[in-house]
Amino acid sequence: MWAGQDYLSLRTLCQKKGELFVDSLFPEDISDPGVEWKRPAEFCSNPTFIENGASTTDICQGDLGDCWLLSAITSLTLYPSLFSRVVPNDQSFSPSDGYCGIFHFKLWHFGEWLDVVIDDRLPMKNGRLVYTKSDTREELWSALLEKAYAKVRGSYSALQGGTIPEALEDFTGGIAETVSLWRHTPEEVWDMISQSESRKSLMACYIQASEPQDTGRVNEDGLVLGHAYSVIGAKEVTQASGEATLVRLRNPWGFTEYTGPWSDKSLEWEAVSEKEQIAWNLQREDGEFWMLCEDFCSLFSMIVTCRVNLDSSHCIATHLHGRWESGVSAGGGRRLRSFFTNPQFRILVGGASDEEVEPGTTEERWTVLVELMQTDGRTDKLHIACHLYKVPKEQVSRPRLDRGFFTRSRPVCDTGDPQNSRGVTMRACVAPGDYVIVPSTYDPNQEGNFYIRVFCER
Repeated sequence: MWAGQDYLSLRTLCQKKGELFVDSLFPEDISDPGVEWKRPAEFCSNPTFIENGASTTDICQGDLGDCWLLSAITSLTLYPSLFSRVVPNDQSFSPSDGYCGIFHFKLWHFGEWLDVVIDDRLPMKNGRLVYTKSDTREELWSALLEKAYAKVRGSYSALQGGTIPEALEDFTGGIAETVSLWRHTPEEVWDMISQSESRKSLMACYIQASEPQDTGRVNEDGLVLGHAYSVIGAKEVTQASGEATLVRLRNPWGFTEYTGPWSDKSLEWEAVSEKEQIAWNLQREDGEFWMLCEDFCSLFSMIVTCRVNLDSSHCIATHLHGRWESGVSAGGGRRLRSFFTNPQFRILVGGASDEEVEPGTTEERWTVLVELMQTDGRTDKLHIACHLYKVPKEQVSRPRLDRGFFTRSRPVCDTGDPQNSRGVTMRACVAPGDYVIVPSTYDPNQEGNFYIRVFCER
């Protein structure tokens, strides 16, 4: 419902007619009788698109439960080159710049960047924006970006449900991986965050609520259960007892902060100079705070990292579209005898396969990152999984591997139990050679379209 609109053509047409753009493909979709749809000039005296460059405090969550989306947008503001691709900066509310009520944003969609066009009517109630807003009333890029994303999802209410990896990928075209923090030591997590920051990967995290009724409750540490946060920094600070590794987080609400060690008003900061405290941004209640990496690992459930620029010279990348067809190529899960009928895609990792390693040398290893995504946009998503197998030298010439191979062989790596999510990922460290990727659904004869991305890096 949102594709096929040409921003420049629509903008030119509105300017010629002297009319403000009204998006017929995304009408007012909120049934609350107290909500009014207004253009920015109707509720603030000097509306601006972006004020003095985008920052993390430009995003404050409103009445919509889309912290997963806003945590991703916050992370996006940290990298100007990524941000300017999603949020074109040649847009303005000034009549001298040709303002006519139309804006556009770029979102990644299964291998291509698409232009999403919207008008600037926003939902208001009791004189305030209902949903996302900036910390200054006049700045509106974040509210408009949220509206563009709502259009892609079908409605504002559709933003009540979503995942951090989806949003991070849609804003970057990168691959997002979710890591359970309890599986790793604080040292491993610190290395992961530091490496991700140096690679300019976007990061966000989530704190699980043990019971559904606890979602939204603020615990004794000032953290919101069942809530997504942005990971926006990592630093080491020197103290008398040695180096402390700190992680900086942001609550998309724009308020309600962590109250434990190294929080904004904690005693630990007394050993740090006032100049450094200012540099570390400890001045006000803005939803941002620092915490020890050890505490981060014990209090949060998972972290999501989204690596971007995977098409650089350091990686070998490929992608493809496919389909599961009933009775033809929808063989179901790995435990089924029909599994071999699923689509099979061959990849050659590291050049010539099965080359012998000379004595005394280290075997060459490659990191293979694979993502499988279902592309139908259905609400009742299929349970999907993806598997990577090493192809024996004697079977490389065969166009397809048979039932016997999959009965005898175990995958080098897989995405785990089938999940009813938009996408699943797997990462493997493998030797050079021939491999086969097999995407599957949980049950046989389930039809659907899919998209696979593969990245290899030595």
